[in-house]
Amino acid sequence: MIVNTKRFGQIEIDNNQMIVFESPILGFGDFQKYILLQSEEKASPFEFLQSAENEDLSFIVTDPFVFFPQYEFQLEPHWLESLAITNESDITIMVIVTVRSSDDISCNLKAPVVINKSNNSAAQIVLDYGGYTTQQPLLREKKGAGINADSVKK
Repeated sequence: MIVNTKRFGQIEIDNNQMIVFESPILGFGDFQKYILLQSEEKASPFEFLQSAENEDLSFIVTDPFVFFPQYEFQLEPHWLESLAITNESDITIMVIVTVRSSDDISCNLKAPVVINKSNNSAAQIVLDYGGYTTQQPLLREKKGAGINADSVKK
């Protein structure tokens, strides 16, 4: 199958690479089929979740545990059933990354993307607990924080 993308051009994929969202990405309910593409930088912790139905629609995603090791939540039984999850090792958790500028990057920890690798079903799940936010800063400190902008003494 050929998938057209703005960022990567035409990509040929196998049908087993297609991720189908049982519960769509919030705000994008018309699109359910995606593919996960590696960043062009080999050691990058970021990937692209590219719509197979809309070449203009792509999300930057990452493994939240790389940046937030204490991140945790419990999947409710209806999600386990909906995604046909039978083994915890089949689960991949990703979060959507928003880049507003080079020093303003955040992750949506409130609504992680859960992927069942064994059948490529997925859902974006909104967590009702945990105190997580949709705009958790990825950078610990903004560039230039703590630097006195007026270095001329008067």
